[in-house]
Amino acid sequence: MKKGILFDLDGTLWDSADAVAVSWEEALKECLDVPKKITGQMMRDVMGKSMFEIADILFAEYEFDTRRKLLEYCCNEENAYIRRHGGQLFAGVEDTLQALRQEGYALYIVSNCQEGYIEAFLSYHKLGKYFDGFECFGRTKQGKAGNIRLVMEQGQIGQALYLGDTQGDYLAATEAGVPFVHARTGYGVVEAEVPFITELRQLPELAGSIFAGMTRRRIVGHMEKITSFTIDHIKLEPGVYVSRKDHVGSEVITTFDLRMASPNDEPVMNTAEVHTIEHLAATYLRNDVEYKDKTIYFGPMGCRTGFYLLLAGDYESKDIVGLVTRLYEFIRDFKGEVPGASPKDCGNYLDMNLGMANYLADRYLKQTLYGIDETHLVYPA
Repeated sequence: MKKGILFDLDGTLWDSADAVAVSWEEALKECLDVPKKITGQMMRDVMGKSMFEIADILFAEYEFDTRRKLLEYCCNEENAYIRRHGGQLFAGVEDTLQALRQEGYALYIVSNCQEGYIEAFLSYHKLGKYFDGFECFGRTKQGKAGNIRLVMEQGQIGQALYLGDTQGDYLAATEAGVPFVHARTGYGVVEAEVPFITELRQLPELAGSIFAGMTRRRIVGHMEKITSFTIDHIKLEPGVYVSRKDHVGSEVITTFDLRMASPNDEPVMNTAEVHTIEHLAATYLRNDVEYKDKTIYFGPMGCRTGFYLLLAGDYESKDIVGLVTRLYEFIRDFKGEVPGASPKDCGNYLDMNLGMANYLADRYLKQTLYGIDETHLVYPA
C-alpha cells in the first residue's frame, strides 16, 4: 500500500510573506496605480486562506469585481517575483524531503494558493525532484479537504498524513479523513491535541510512528463515527438536514446535508452533473451578499445522493431554507458557460452536464424545497 505525506506550503515548508508583500505592493503601485500598503505581516495574517478570501480581506474597500481584478494581477506578478527571488525556506527542508523519499513515501503539496505559485516555489528552490505532484485551490477551486482527497485518488495513495501549520489545515485534514501533524514552526495554532513537530527534521521519525499504527481496524476503532453515518439511510428522504456542528475555538461550524436523492432507492447522480452543480454552487455561494463570508465549503457526497454545505455559525436547517432555495433556483436557471469549466481552471473540465444539473435542481426545488416540512428538516429517528 502506497503511503503519502502531504504538505501545506506557506508556514510549513517556507515563509514567503515578505516576498509576496513586496511583489503585491510593487504591482499595485507601479502597474495599477493603487496606493495600498502591503506588509509581510499582513500576508502572514491571511496565509492559509483561499485566494478569494485573501482578496476580500486585503481589498475590502473595493467592489467585488475590482477585488478580483486586483487579485488576478497581483497573483500573476507574485508568481513571477517568486520565480526570480524565492522565499525563506525553513531549516532542514531538503534534508527532510530526501530522507522521506529514501523511506519510500510519496510526497505531495496541497495548498490554497493560486495556480503557478507552487511551480514557482519548486522552480526557484529546485525541489521538484522530491515531489510526486501537487494541487491547489487556484487550479481546482476546491478547498484543501477536496484537494487532499484528489491527490490521494490520483496518486493511488492508500494511507496519508497531512502536515500543516493552521487550524484550517487541521480541519481540512480531518474532513478528508487523514491524520494531521502540526508544524509549530509556522503561522498558526491548532486548538486540538494532535501530533506536532518543532522542526522539519523530526517528521520522518514521527511519520513512521503514525503509519506503523495506522491499520484500518485501529483507525475505525478510534475515530468518532460522524452523525450522518448513524442515520438510517433506508428511512432518509431528500431534504435539508444538520449533519453535525463542530466547535473551533469560540466559533461554531455547521455542516448541512443537502440530500437530493433518496439513498439506496433512487438512482444516484452521475459525476458530470455533480461536478456542474459543484461549480455553480461554489460560484453562487461565494457571491451571496449574506453568506459569502460564512461559506466554508460546498461539495458532493461520495455516494452521489447530495452535497455537504459548511457554514460558519450555529444554524438549524430551517435557517438556510431560503439560501438553499435561491441557490438551486440559480442552478436551475443557469445557461451558458459553466464558471471554471476550462482546462486552465479545472482538473476535469470536460466532465460537465449543465442540462442534467438544471433538471436535478428543478426536481429538488419542486419535490423538496418548495413547501418543505419539518420531517425533511430533521434526520429520521
